[in-house]
Amino acid sequence: MRTQGEMAMRRILFSAALLLGSVGVQAQSIGGPPFIAVHGKAKAEIVPDIFPLEITLSETSKDAAKTQTLIEGLARQVVELTQAMEMANRDVTVSSLDVSPEYRYSDRNDTETFLGNTYQRQIKLRFHTLADLQKMISSLPQVKQVRLNTGSFQTSRSDELRRQLLSQAVDDARFRVAVFLQAGHQAVAVVLGAAGHREQQGGRVDHQQGVVLMEYLDV
Repeated sequence: MRTQGEMAMRRILFSAALLLGSVGVQAQSIGGPPFIAVHGKAKAEIVPDIFPLEITLSETSKDAAKTQTLIEGLARQVVELTQAMEMANRDVTVSSLDVSPEYRYSDRNDTETFLGNTYQRQIKLRFHTLADLQKMISSLPQVKQVRLNTGSFQTSRSDELRRQLLSQAVDDARFRVAVFLQAGHQAVAVVLGAAGHREQQGGRVDHQQGVVLMEYLDV
């Protein structure tokens, strides 16, 4: 379970950088127009509105009936908490009960000892306010069979923002080319292609990168 400090409100940074790369020698014909590298950038900072929580209910025992009853009882308590908080069905995912044998291996005797069966359920929740996430955590049973993991905070507008930022970065690259032309250079600037690439760092920073090739001819 993460510490309270790690659960503090964080802002998610979205940035778009158009890396306008030069085309290599193999991609150019002899005497053809060269390509220059132009960088267009765009970024936006927003407050996340999706706060995930993964709850793992697990216990290992040789008493199958008792262990299954324990895990299913804990699962019911969690589901009842989600109902009391009026969470939407789309924000609650309950896995099926998983049962698997557990063994302990001894190097000394080269033997395996049966420890019992592990009964496990996972419940994934999505909250839309940090206060609701904290409320759920504080309401859960404080027992060893309950393990918590808060995922990376997210935004429901990520796809929309990614499209906007890529478009803004293209416009910024074109503006930079226009400034270059105003300096007295004669050039032909043509957008040859664009592509997007998403990359996450540490679960908190979301970078949007695109590639746009522009042709430059100095005459």
